[in-house]
Amino acid sequence: MQNINKKNLYKLLFIIILLGFIVSLVGCNWLSLGLLNVFDPQAQIRLSYTGVNLEDGSISLEVYSINEAEYFGTGFEYEYYNGTTKITSLDKMVGVTFYVGPSDSPGTPGPITTIDNMPLYFQKVLDYLTSNPTVVELTCNITMIGEDGAGHSLSDTVTVDLPALQPGIDFVPPTAVINATPGIAGTEPFIVIFDAYGSTDDRGIASYAWNFGDGTTATGVMPAAHTYTSGQYFVKLTVTDYFGNVGVALETISVGEAGAPSAVINVTPSTTGIAPFTVYFDASKSTVAESEGDCSSCSIESYSWNFGDGDTDTGITTSHEYTTAGTYNVILTVTDSNDNVAYDSVTITVSTSGAPSTITIQAIPSSVTSATGSSAITVTVKNSVGDPVPDTTAVTLLTTFGILSSSSGSTVNGIVTTVLTFSAEGTATVTAISGSISNFVVVTCAVP
Repeated sequence: MQNINKKNLYKLLFIIILLGFIVSLVGCNWLSLGLLNVFDPQAQIRLSYTGVNLEDGSISLEVYSINEAEYFGTGFEYEYYNGTTKITSLDKMVGVTFYVGPSDSPGTPGPITTIDNMPLYFQKVLDYLTSNPTVVELTCNITMIGEDGAGHSLSDTVTVDLPALQPGIDFVPPTAVINATPGIAGTEPFIVIFDAYGSTDDRGIASYAWNFGDGTTATGVMPAAHTYTSGQYFVKLTVTDYFGNVGVALETISVGEAGAPSAVINVTPSTTGIAPFTVYFDASKSTVAESEGDCSSCSIESYSWNFGDGDTDTGITTSHEYTTAGTYNVILTVTDSNDNVAYDSVTITVSTSGAPSTITIQAIPSSVTSATGSSAITVTVKNSVGDPVPDTTAVTLLTTFGILSSSSGSTVNGIVTTVLTFSAEGTATVTAISGSISNFVVVTCAVP
């Protein structure tokens, strides 16, 4: 009798072990999708990728059933993560209806339903990256939801941790621009309002640092108004983006004494040219103060020139040849017979022959109303004197959304063209780069 009980116990243990082994293989939903599914069948859905395009942010799917139960898809749920941190504000439900037919026999694929060019992200995600420029990657989890023919609510994972947007680490420095109001030359006390609103960066500027050239500093895009006494001051603006890249701009502020003469520079033929570039300078329109103190009868005694490249000269007129490309701050100092001093300055920009100096970029149309619409992008590149750059000048093209028919080109009569094609709603920033200069245009795709 004891032997019989032991045998039954061994059988029971064997059955328990066997059941545990089966559960470990098929998972915890063995009952619902296994034995019990015979009596209340649920659609068993499978998904496979037919394409993942991270450049334009889309995926394509094939969906099918492997049992004799049909499925009605009702949409997709999106979740986004920065690393392991979920960005709950970006959660999105997209309603999409589609039908998946049943399989003819259990375990074999049924009819395939294709879902092409399903977007990985939306405008809200792009806006989030704009306001959080230090984010270098967003991943997404996508879940397909629907019901089978028996009314069971089902969900299936489409993606887990799939890169949706990968802007990466920014290595491009910002462009610093100083704006001075009312100008860069005046008479003491000379009040100047500086701003850096013209400064740009593709991912945003984190900080603005000012050195006013007189021992004082400030921060911010628009510091408080600054007052200068007579003298020359070299103002430096340093802008830093969120990845530590730095851009610098310099400006010269020239301030004359009260009652000082007025210094005026005239330039011929232009302030921009191609090396070797000869510039003729004329200070003949400089004047003494008409009725300031004891200077009513004084005259200008000297004209001194600093050409910004280490060379100097004197005289009411002069000329200078710039042999090297660069930006040069030319300063004129005039002194009257009472030793009153005044200043004027001008910036001379010299480039190499044929080098790109300006880029204009145009999109026609700039707003697309079809999810598969396109826009013609035209890039025009000119040199410093406004002429088209030589043929075969290289131009690189980038877009944040959609697909460009070509990402590079060579100019013909200064022009390069490409076509931007959308596959979903969104906003694209198309950037053209040639040499050290760039420009961009924004194209939107919004379906009514």
